[in-house]
Amino acid sequence: MCLLIPVMLTGQENVKGVDLYKNPRTAVLCSALFPGAGQMYNGKWLKAGILSGLEGYTLYRAHTFHEEYQQDLTDKDAQINRNKHLWYAAGVYVYAMLDAYVDAHLSSFPEGNLVFDPVNRSLQFALILEF
Repeated sequence: MCLLIPVMLTGQENVKGVDLYKNPRTAVLCSALFPGAGQMYNGKWLKAGILSGLEGYTLYRAHTFHEEYQQDLTDKDAQINRNKHLWYAAGVYVYAMLDAYVDAHLSSFPEGNLVFDPVNRSLQFALILEF
């Protein structure tokens, strides 16, 4: 199958310097040690605060349900809620590591948007072959 796709290339992109490259392994390691630390390494401070707060909240709720369950071992709702919040905490933990990994990989990606410039526009075609 052969596709012919027109591509409009216009404007200039703002390219980050090589010195701003983030190492994905370091980001994942930081995030594995403490949820949100990988986002801090990548400079995503708001995301780091949200993820570490969410991790703390889910662990706190799991702890409170565990205490309720320890007081009354027949309380199945407390046991179910404790286990559910532990799963939530595990999900936030894994999500934080994956997010830090992706953000670090995209750290060298250009941030600037392509701007339409009708004077300096060019039209190019790409030929994509799929077998």
